[in-house]
Amino acid sequence: MVMRISSTPSTVDRGGLILLFLGYVSSSMFGLSLGVALPEIMMDFSINVTQAGWLYSAPLWSVAILLTPSGYLADRFGRKRVLLLGYLLLTIGATATGFSRGYFDCLAALVGAGAGLGLLVPPYYAMVGEALKRARGLAIGLAASLYNLGGSVGSILLGIFVSQHQWRFAYYIMGALVFLMMVALFVRLRPPRRQTESSSGLNVRSSFKNTMKQRNVFISSISVLIASIGYYAAAAWLPTFLLSSVRVDAAGVGLVFGSFMLIGVVAMPAVGALSDRITRRLTVCLTGIASAAVSVSMFATQYSFWLSVAYSIALGFLLVPAWNLLITIGQESVREEFVTSVTGLVQTFALVGSAVGPIIAGSLIPTLGINQALLYSITLPAVIYGVLALTTVESRRK
Repeated sequence: MVMRISSTPSTVDRGGLILLFLGYVSSSMFGLSLGVALPEIMMDFSINVTQAGWLYSAPLWSVAILLTPSGYLADRFGRKRVLLLGYLLLTIGATATGFSRGYFDCLAALVGAGAGLGLLVPPYYAMVGEALKRARGLAIGLAASLYNLGGSVGSILLGIFVSQHQWRFAYYIMGALVFLMMVALFVRLRPPRRQTESSSGLNVRSSFKNTMKQRNVFISSISVLIASIGYYAAAAWLPTFLLSSVRVDAAGVGLVFGSFMLIGVVAMPAVGALSDRITRRLTVCLTGIASAAVSVSMFATQYSFWLSVAYSIALGFLLVPAWNLLITIGQESVREEFVTSVTGLVQTFALVGSAVGPIIAGSLIPTLGINQALLYSITLPAVIYGVLALTTVESRRK
């Protein structure tokens, strides 16, 4: 069953769309690269592992707290305003991280930068989806894949400066890049359409209650939480599995795990484009069941190093697209003025799953061993979200 929802013309032209993509690459350079700088930061500030863990998790908590409010604020006051506010806070936070002279300075700067990321992500996804309504699966997949690309670029940049004991300069560069993208987006993006008080006020204030009544939004939120549990269980414990069970050395682990992560850059837009041709719910179901089959074979059999590379690529390719596909299902289920709220809501559930997944798998390892723990914590979620996706009602905008 396919439900049609009318929509309004896009306020994002081709140039604005390109700048949105480039801006997200610059912002994700900060979001995924902190781990590379942590050892050097620990030495500079003379902090222990626990304190370093708080540095790493602080921006993640800021993002988690602000994703849903950001969606509401963007629908209430305009996507462009909230997007630019996010870039401003990220600019200040990233630059302040480089200038920090102590542990608490750095912690506060990272919290501020995470707040910026949390604010800009929902309007970014909503604007990309609005710009490419007829190929929203491809659009959201491409939009999400750029996070992995930016994280890789940021990690390489930080690695270069860390090797020279100059980690601060990497954050100066990131702050400058984010600032330049903020200015470019301010100039290029069209002003938001004027809305009446009826649509921008009363309707948006009740959007959370109304959207949660939508079956697709509820199912997408629960499904993306379950999908994130499986994916981040794999992301957290796959290196340990490779070292202990496959007997791969440290260099080999880097190659295999890097393949698992980077394949998402290709998988998200490719599978998103496929979902534009067939139904999204069928695409989620097929990739979920297929990833469960790969997981069973990967964690229940013995194999060589190169086969572990192939398994990791296949698992990453099949697991990661569920995230952007489920966001797309949620977006297409509501009117355009509520899209950003739904985007933030679904992403909040995804972030909760990303925090819970490694804990669930880790708690199973002492009892079951790492092979069985990963088998259950990856295979079962994949089957569950694949089946749940079939209960959604396919929605496409005209």
